[in-house]
Amino acid sequence: MRRAALAFALALAMAAPAAAQVRDVRTSGPKPFGVLLGDVFTLRTSFVADAPYTLDPASLPKTGALTYAIDLRRLDVTESAAPGGGVRYEITAEYQTFYSALETRTETVPQMSLSVVDGKGGRKEFKAGGWAYITSPLRPLITTSGETQYDLRPDAVPPRISLRPAQTAALWSAGAALLALLLLAWSRAWPPFHTRPSRPFTRAARVVAKRAPTGEAGWREALIDLHRAFDATAGKRLLGDDLGAFLAQRPAFARHEAGIRAFFDASRRVFFGGAAPAATGLSADALTRLARDLAGAERAS
Repeated sequence: MRRAALAFALALAMAAPAAAQVRDVRTSGPKPFGVLLGDVFTLRTSFVADAPYTLDPASLPKTGALTYAIDLRRLDVTESAAPGGGVRYEITAEYQTFYSALETRTETVPQMSLSVVDGKGGRKEFKAGGWAYITSPLRPLITTSGETQYDLRPDAVPPRISLRPAQTAALWSAGAALLALLLLAWSRAWPPFHTRPSRPFTRAARVVAKRAPTGEAGWREALIDLHRAFDATAGKRLLGDDLGAFLAQRPAFARHEAGIRAFFDASRRVFFGGAAPAATGLSADALTRLARDLAGAERAS
C-alpha cells in the first residue's frame, strides 16, 4: 500500500508540471451532421503554451490522407500573446471527406499529436483537434416496405427566366443611342453629313484649326478657306462692302459682326496691301476662334 501511494504521488508530481505547460485546449467546427461525400470542412484548434514552451512545428500533421475517409487539405498556424507570458496558438485545418456511406453513421477526425518544447531539451506532448460528425449516404436507403419519406428526390428543375424584357429594353436603348448619334453627327456635320453644302463654316472651322497655327503660309490659306465659307453662305463672292446686307439677311451671324469686320480688314491689308500677318492684329488663335464661333452660329441658325 505504501509503495502504491508513493507511486501515485510521484505520478501526480510528474503530471502537474506537464499539465501546466499546455492549457485552454479547444476545438470548434461546423455543424456536425449532414456531411456528404466530397464535402470540405474546417476545424479550428486553439491552446496556450506557457513560457518558455513553444509549439514544435515538426509535430504538426502533414497534408494528405489521414485515414481512408479523411484527407487534410491545408493547415495554417497563427500565434498571439496570451496572459501570463504564454503564447496562444490557433491551428486552422481544412479537411475533405471521401467516405461513401451506405447508411447514416458517425465518423471522426483523428486527433493531432502535438508537442511543445522549451529550447533546452524539454518536450511535452498532448493531443488536440479531434472531432466527430454524422455522414449520410448519397443513395436511397434500402428498405423492404417500398418507398419511404427518406428516399432521395429528383433534383428540382431550375426555372426558365425570360430574357425578353431585358432584350427589348436593350434594343430600345440601342436604337435611341443610334438616333441620338445620328442627330449629333447631322448637327456637327460629321461624316457622312460633312459634305452637305449647308455647313460651309463647319467645314472651314476644321480646316482653319489645322492651317492657321502652321505659320504665315498656313495663316494665309486659312483666310482663303474662311472667305470661301462666306462666299458659299452668301451664294456669291462676298466683299467687305457687302457685310451690311449679308448680316441683315443672316442675323444669326450679327453677334459676331466685330470679328467678321476685323477678318475682312485683315484680309484686305494682307492680300491687297502687302501687310504681314503680324501687322494685321488678327492672330492665328483669333482666326481659329472666329471660325469656330461662325460654325456655331451656322448650326444654331
